[in-house]
Amino acid sequence: MSSRSRIISVALLLLIPVLTFWMWLLTLAIHSSWLCPHGCWCDPEQAVLDCSHAALKQLPHVYHSRIHKFNLGHNNLNELGKEAFVSRNIFQIEYLNLNYCNISYIDTDAFKGLTSLRRLTLQHNLLRELNVGTFKDLTHMKSLQLENNKIQNLEIGIFEGLVSLELLDLEHNLLNSLRSDVFIGLNNLNMLWLAHNRLSTLHPDVFTHLIKLSYLYLDGNEELQIPSNSSFLNIQRVKDLYISDCNISRVTHKSLENATRLKILDLRNNHLKTIDENIFRVMPSLTDLLLYGNPLECDCGLLDVWRWCQNHNIKVVKNKEILRCESPEQVSGMWWGVLGKAQCRNGSVTFEEGYKAVIPTFVNTDDYYARYDNFVAYVQPVIYILLFIFGTVGNVAVLVVIICNSEMHTVPNIYILNLAVSDLILLTMNTILSYINAESESWQLGEVCCKMFGFFRHSSIGVSAYLISVMSIQRYQVISKPLHSRHQSMTRIVTISTILGVWAICSLFAIPYTLAMHVDDVCSVYDSWKYFQKVVVFGLVVFCILPLGVTACMYCLAARHLMRSTNIESGEIHNKGNSRRSTARIVLGFTVVFVISFLPYHILLTYIFRAEFDYPDEIYYMFTVSMYLLIFNSCFNPVALCCSSTCYRRYFKNYLLKCFRRKSPTAADVAKK
Repeated sequence: MSSRSRIISVALLLLIPVLTFWMWLLTLAIHSSWLCPHGCWCDPEQAVLDCSHAALKQLPHVYHSRIHKFNLGHNNLNELGKEAFVSRNIFQIEYLNLNYCNISYIDTDAFKGLTSLRRLTLQHNLLRELNVGTFKDLTHMKSLQLENNKIQNLEIGIFEGLVSLELLDLEHNLLNSLRSDVFIGLNNLNMLWLAHNRLSTLHPDVFTHLIKLSYLYLDGNEELQIPSNSSFLNIQRVKDLYISDCNISRVTHKSLENATRLKILDLRNNHLKTIDENIFRVMPSLTDLLLYGNPLECDCGLLDVWRWCQNHNIKVVKNKEILRCESPEQVSGMWWGVLGKAQCRNGSVTFEEGYKAVIPTFVNTDDYYARYDNFVAYVQPVIYILLFIFGTVGNVAVLVVIICNSEMHTVPNIYILNLAVSDLILLTMNTILSYINAESESWQLGEVCCKMFGFFRHSSIGVSAYLISVMSIQRYQVISKPLHSRHQSMTRIVTISTILGVWAICSLFAIPYTLAMHVDDVCSVYDSWKYFQKVVVFGLVVFCILPLGVTACMYCLAARHLMRSTNIESGEIHNKGNSRRSTARIVLGFTVVFVISFLPYHILLTYIFRAEFDYPDEIYYMFTVSMYLLIFNSCFNPVALCCSSTCYRRYFKNYLLKCFRRKSPTAADVAKK
């Protein structure tokens, strides 16, 4: 059997499982799409049903039996009748999105049968009241979001059945009072949002039944006051208490004597002039006492507070806001750090000379998220822009040199020409569009453009990988069986056919990526997570392992052939060796860069999606670096060509010199002078 026959046989053996895997991925997507209700989108694993923005006036009938996430946001449902979901064959959903649906009425039995529901969002609707018993069957629910409605009152028993609830969001409603026993039964509630309502006073025992409550948000209740001579709330387990933008004028240790585990106390934008130093003794775990936006009186009492915060490294602002003194007049409008230059004598505060020169300093909080946000906002765009400019200029130069010079119209250069085209596509998709999509709050280009974004992004990666493999095969054929000039036209036909085949195969292999893309605010694969876990394994095989294996195999066969070819005349080697060595160096350079750029990216991408969210931060940093390496591959290919090809280097220098060389004066120009 000839070497070519052996290569074809091995390729077929490799392609059979690959094609089987590919057909399976397509079958999943086609079957899911066939059963999907009209106007909706279903992920290929049949786990997500997205009917948002579908102008629905009633719930669609569902034929999928494994739906876990049901998105009905931005429709016009108006009301949810009796057994609204069970009657539509909806039983097993775990996440139900009913935001922006103009819902004004929910029947007591509307959610009957949804025993697996874990998260329900009813944000931005028209609900004024909720019937007792509405949530009685939702015993496994962990999150209920009712913000931005018009709810004025919560009846006793309204949360009956929510024994597993951990998060309750009622902010931006019209609540003006809360009964002391309204939250009875919510024994697992951990987070409670009551911000931006109309609460003015609260019974101290209203949260007593919430034995696991850790985070309480009461900010934005503009009339809310707290007592100074008695306990505000009996909530011993709470860690974070947010009461900013309220009507609080005084806080003492009595006010919060039962909140002994507080770590964050947010009192921004109230009417506080001072703080009782004794609150630190009743709250020994306090790390953040946010006081920005209060008319502080920098007196002896506040001096003690300032010293305590300095000695115990307690934050008093966030995002480097400046905490200012309102009085006395000599320090009005100045940073409260001037208290460092103050002394208390006979109950009156005096400031030492030089207090006006005090400038704001901030506690180093080592905020991980702030550092990451700064990196994304300032560093990452610079990296993307530099890579895009460098790669685009280099690949355009490759196109110009090869297209405009007949001497460069060789078989290897035709492959390099297509490699430059795929690199330009990859650069555009993985820098500019990827960054815009990641940083924008919503994708504005529609579902089709989202899928095309995924298609071109991954097909270009595949084309880059397979063109390098094809070039290694071509190098092996030149070494083992040199082509004669009479076969030149046939070789070019085969080359063009091969390149078209590579683009076609990579386009087919990119289809599963395309099917996984979906617009849910942003263009992503998050709604196809389970399906994409299979797709990334497929991508690791077809876009990394397979082309890398072919390339390595070709180099091994070429080395074996050269070692056995001892009967070649030295003159023939001398005449043809220079050209072969030059092309071999180019392909070898592309291959080395390919291994460094593609292998870490595909391995880490597979690991992240297979591990879901259970991986350390270091893995994400490594993946970010691998993404830069993937983009760098498209930038480095022109450099490898310039370093390896004398002919390309000569033409490139000529074009470069023409751009900067001054035009020489002609005889006519001299005569005019």
